Amino acid sequence: MKTTTIQLLFFSCAFILQAQEFSRKDSLRGNLTEIRTCYDVTFYDLFVMLDEKEKSLEKSYNIIHFNVVSDFDKMQIDLVANMEVMRIEFEQKGLEYSREFDAVYINFPRVLKKGEQTNVKIWYSGYPREAVNAPWDGGFSWKKDSNGNPWIGVSCQGLGASVWWPNKDHQSDEPDSMRITCTARYPLKIIANGDLRSDTSVWNQYLESWVNVSEWFVSYPINNYNVTLNIGDYEHFSDSYISLKDTLRMDYYVLHDNLEKAKEHFKQVKPMMKCFENYFGEYPFWNDGYALVETP
Repeated sequence: MKTTTIQLLFFSCAFILQAQEFSRKDSLRGNLTEIRTCYDVTFYDLFVMLDEKEKSLEKSYNIIHFNVVSDFDKMQIDLVANMEVMRIEFEQKGLEYSREFDAVYINFPRVLKKGEQTNVKIWYSGYPREAVNAPWDGGFSWKKDSNGNPWIGVSCQGLGASVWWPNKDHQSDEPDSMRITCTARYPLKIIANGDLRSDTSVWNQYLESWVNVSEWFVSYPINNYNVTLNIGDYEHFSDSYISLKDTLRMDYYVLHDNLEKAKEHFKQVKPMMKCFENYFGEYPFWNDGYALVETP
């Protein structure tokens, strides 16, 4: 019986290894080639204009700030092929670029020297992948709440962040900090990572509508796939947790109809925080606060 089990296990492993083939597309995302290791991302400045009616991202951009690790005049960033790169700017000039599957190759007019600190700005737009079974088979979730209002979320851990915004889509390189600014039609509220810096309403000529513009700031390193947006008819309430170190701000964002239910349900948060602090130490993202958000 033991011999038969070992033989079956060996056959199963051999079959899996034989069946799993990696394509050029996979290699471009997974490999750390010279045109990826030549730069180290320090800061992402992401701006997203969301059109929930079209289920699209319009006139959006990401400014990638980086340190030059080794001399280069060509680099790779990542953005899935169904999202369109509209323009890439460097030192106030447009750059030449080309695509291979989901990889975007940027050609510079000069050699960037080791030790330089600089940035590129990638303008893009398109219709991001819609989640099939979020968060396991992710993308954008374009849902409605019980009142028929738009309720939008993003999940992309399996797919990679380049499914909806341009970046260096490799887990070896995280930015030291990040700004996330999002525009969505009024009165939709926008919740993103980190700390809310500003929240304003303005007329948007492109969307032909009043919009909310929310700016969020992450002051710690963050995995690309953890960058997210939650947009809907949110209500906000807050609390404080008094720890061994200081008082921690706690922010909660839930759908309008669930406000009273959440106030009761979230009473368990502070005992949970006390337990974690006892066994694992203080909360590690102190400057950005602690938040919970209801998602679709």
